[in-house]
Amino acid sequence: MRLRRNFLFSFLFLPRTPAPIRARVAICCSFFIQGVTFATWCSRIPDIRDRLSLSEAALGTLLLAIPIGQLISMAPNGLLVARFGSRRMLLLAGYLYPAVLLFLGFAPNVASLAVGLLLAGFAANLSNTAANTQGVQLEHYYRRSIIALFHGMWSLAGLAAVGLAMLLGRFSVPTWAHFGGVALGAWALLSCSGGALLTFDRAPAPSSSAPRRGSAWRLTPFLFWLGIASLGCMACEGTIYDWGGVYFRDVLDVLPAHQSYGYFAYLCTMVSGRFVADRIVNRLGPRRVLYACGFFISGGLALAVCAPLFGGMAAMVGAMVGFALVGCGTSAVVPLCCGLAGKAPGVPPSIAIAQISTIGFFGFLAAPPFIGYVAHAASLRLSFTFMAIVGLLVLLATRRLRL
Repeated sequence: MRLRRNFLFSFLFLPRTPAPIRARVAICCSFFIQGVTFATWCSRIPDIRDRLSLSEAALGTLLLAIPIGQLISMAPNGLLVARFGSRRMLLLAGYLYPAVLLFLGFAPNVASLAVGLLLAGFAANLSNTAANTQGVQLEHYYRRSIIALFHGMWSLAGLAAVGLAMLLGRFSVPTWAHFGGVALGAWALLSCSGGALLTFDRAPAPSSSAPRRGSAWRLTPFLFWLGIASLGCMACEGTIYDWGGVYFRDVLDVLPAHQSYGYFAYLCTMVSGRFVADRIVNRLGPRRVLYACGFFISGGLALAVCAPLFGGMAAMVGAMVGFALVGCGTSAVVPLCCGLAGKAPGVPPSIAIAQISTIGFFGFLAAPPFIGYVAHAASLRLSFTFMAIVGLLVLLATRRLRL
């Protein structure tokens, strides 16, 4: 396994460790950078909403910017990774994404914030496509499921970011200082780990059918249903990320210091689930795991909707349990779908991942404004009820997949 070492401070990064392990840890670091950047933004959404005096509908519209940036960059990013390699694009995105976070911290108005969120969507998608491509390549080397570990690092980063936000919130640290500190830390981590990333991308497995011009971009039924499963999962993930804190503050009427408790519970089970998901998938198979995930996602959101009926502290605890169940469900769906897509015959891994991510990010695209508009017209609880139904798409897609 060839790994390049001459990259900034890579000589400090596990110098005596075997190359496959160094690569595995380096990919984990890239996922950690993605997760800490995204969760840092999400943890301060309520504060930015208050600072800019946004209504629920206006916030929902503004939150469209990140998924729109991700959606319109899907095809270009898939081509960039296929053309220039996942390592180069992952290094580029690893520096760009935290830089955009720093810009968001200084955004003085809604227009500049929207532009920054569009750029964040582009950088997040490029990083996601390149990092998953690296993960799929290394999974070929190990000959077993390992990709959930990488996504677990993404969730662990989110957990760390929320914990940091809760701590800084007690000291009234301004948003721009919070974002700037996280960006500097992410750049330092990438400068050390970037040299251990894989320097090659494997060719796709040959397809049983005769190759045709442009067939690499043909969406097969297998990839379509993987995309639908991702859509149901990612829509519910976006619900927790973008509206979890608002739900606790407005529906459960908790103190500002407690607004991130549900998000924290969600990330705890998300992290735990992703660190054991590979072992469970290798034992039970992907089909059974996907079925269980669909039940957890819908059931958890339904419990969060019913939690206010309990009243008092029990309402907050019930909602936290519901969010935790959603974390269990969403922990394995996207890693499984990315791993299965990366092995699809006849399609380059970066393009297959971009295809299912395009479908999946329709959930991220539709969920934030949908929740905002329904909350503005009726209630936030009704919005979460609809999202519990959307989570059932994971079950529907799994029934159509031949695994």
